[in-house]
Amino acid sequence: MLLSWMSLLATGCVVGSGPGGGDGGAVDLAGGGPSDGGAPGDGGDPQPTGDKVRYPAGALHSPMAAGVVTRLKAALAASPHKREVVAKIGDSITNSTTFFNCFAGTNIMWGAESGLEPSRAYFDRVIVDGTATSFNRDSICAQDGWNAGTALAGSPSPLAQEVAAIDPAFAVVMYGTNDTYAGGQFAFEKNLRGVIDTLLGSGVIPILSTIPPRGDSTAMNDLVPEMNAIIRALAESRQVPLVDYWQTLIGLPNYGLTTVDNVHPQAYSSGSCWFTTDALMFGANQRNRVTMQALDRVKRFVIDSTTPEATPPALRGAGTFADPRVVDVLPFVDSDDTSTSMSSTANVYSCGTQNEGGPEIVYKIDLSAPTKLRARVYCDDNVDVDLHWLDAPSPTSCVTRNDKTIELTAGPGTFYLAADTFVSSGTAKSGKYRLTIVAVP
Repeated sequence: MLLSWMSLLATGCVVGSGPGGGDGGAVDLAGGGPSDGGAPGDGGDPQPTGDKVRYPAGALHSPMAAGVVTRLKAALAASPHKREVVAKIGDSITNSTTFFNCFAGTNIMWGAESGLEPSRAYFDRVIVDGTATSFNRDSICAQDGWNAGTALAGSPSPLAQEVAAIDPAFAVVMYGTNDTYAGGQFAFEKNLRGVIDTLLGSGVIPILSTIPPRGDSTAMNDLVPEMNAIIRALAESRQVPLVDYWQTLIGLPNYGLTTVDNVHPQAYSSGSCWFTTDALMFGANQRNRVTMQALDRVKRFVIDSTTPEATPPALRGAGTFADPRVVDVLPFVDSDDTSTSMSSTANVYSCGTQNEGGPEIVYKIDLSAPTKLRARVYCDDNVDVDLHWLDAPSPTSCVTRNDKTIELTAGPGTFYLAADTFVSSGTAKSGKYRLTIVAVP
């Protein structure tokens, strides 16, 4: 039976390993210790394949497995920037004085998080702007109303200006709230990919965050899981750190958001760097907690060389019609490269006449009940990978196809999704792609 992300959270499924590796940690929603997991990025290899570490759905932090840590260490060693400096990249939720500023002061109540103090001190010790450190710096690239594309606009872009201004080796990145609208997914994916690759290319390791729920609009809130699937797919494809901020809020009253607009995280009255049980009922406090955990993980595993965590199990299946890759959770993400696939069985599908003679990667989905699904494929430039929904593992059993998006209700039963390379003028447009599959309300 296919599990949902929500069921993973509800059951406390073990999805990551603790700081020393080995043992798993249960997902927490509102104030327990971190449920660890971790990741890398390398500007010279922005989308590694083959040895890619999977980022499990439901993990609070992406896994700091050996492959991830090794790549991150190499990226940091090659970086010309200051490893104690962190850039803040985002929209009004990041620009808010309730995010990170309090770590530059003394109004901190650690509660069960006192182990984070050495890392706070480490990233607070370099003055980057007059008297400001990374924590209370007024970032050029974190402004109200921004979306992911705004960070890249102009020459030099705000992103480039912020990197030049403070010389950071790391950047905490959260865009998506202002990109959440019907049909906005492809622009968001391309722009956020541009932010990630620009940072990696300039020697800065991004630490990505999922976005919070939307309390102002049911329609917008219904799109948030898909936006967060895009963020996870990109983080996994680039193997850079990811923190799932969304899961810390989903069980809180009003999602931990202010009732003024039901969009922005609310801070606890005594301060947004308080991490007591009462304080962690507020969204701003949760973000400060989990983002500091992410910085602490980077410091411990990449800078201090703590033993890496265990590598999570890879997706089952080779991705062929005979041995399809198994979709085991929703939302589901995967990233791959059809040019490296050894399977090129299907040339034409029964539901279309298009030439799909390039290599394909095939997925299997078991549904226990009728489920409305939306699958999207996001391709690199000059790559054309199409989607085909099948009710049997054969191109003659195609139900529907689309070049980017398939939305349908299916189940119960076993179904297949083929991501196949389109052939144009005799040339297979194979290459790198990201796939997301979400359940639609």
